[in-house]
Amino acid sequence: MKPVATSITFESPRALPWWLWANVLSLDAPLVAVAGLCAFARVAGVELGWERPVLLGLCAWLAYCGDRLLDARRLKGPVESARHEFARVNGRWLGALWLGALLAAMTLAVRLPANEWLAGLVLAAVVGGYFLLQHHRALRGVAGQGKELMAGAGFAVGTLFFVMIQAPWSWPLLLLGMAWAVLCGINCLLIAGWDRARDAAMGQPSMARRWPGLEGALPWLATAPPTLAGTAAVLAEEMLPLAMALAACAVALLELARRAPGMDPEARRVWADAVLLLPVLILF
Repeated sequence: MKPVATSITFESPRALPWWLWANVLSLDAPLVAVAGLCAFARVAGVELGWERPVLLGLCAWLAYCGDRLLDARRLKGPVESARHEFARVNGRWLGALWLGALLAAMTLAVRLPANEWLAGLVLAAVVGGYFLLQHHRALRGVAGQGKELMAGAGFAVGTLFFVMIQAPWSWPLLLLGMAWAVLCGINCLLIAGWDRARDAAMGQPSMARRWPGLEGALPWLATAPPTLAGTAAVLAEEMLPLAMALAACAVALLELARRAPGMDPEARRVWADAVLLLPVLILF
């Protein structure tokens, strides 16, 4: 067996399987975010137009691609993680694409009503604080120990941002939002548990590296989304389709965790994100 800190030569990008490209290009998170937004907007009766889903997709891509580009700057050579190695090798053109996406996002943001883009500035400041905590040399060692929970909560809030701005407050919608946030956190924790050795090799702090019993706690954490979603469906019958989709996400993540030891490391990461696309089924 290779020592944990050993760097492993990465294959040429041409050798990547087709199903991995969405992950290495940081497109998986935007897809999940837009799917979640549209599903919640459907049950909440919120009209999104085309600008809001596109803007959310751009912002999710900016956050995830930016995070990988910053991580890649610290890497001294080839690494085992396909997404980080891709960012390390192709950082120049990814950086140029990132600036273009930022300009497009800013152009769309100023088209929104004032209350939405002002609230968006607050959310952007929070995301900026997350990046400072996770990438500042003096802070990342401590802040990184809670990275997965921060990322999961931030992703959930960003996904539901336009729904929360427009929809009237209700307990059922709040409970469904909480179920979604827990699912996003479980997704991040599950992947972090699989990536312990990779993170150690790259010098990446993570909650999983500080929590040896993570895998044993996941089944207990996974009971929360079905419980919250089920309560929401009892309170409001129209929430039932989304509640069932969120409960199915929790079950699928648990099954994936059970099968993970025998799976390809990159494939299980792709499946962990694909599972969170299940809410899109209520749109059909």
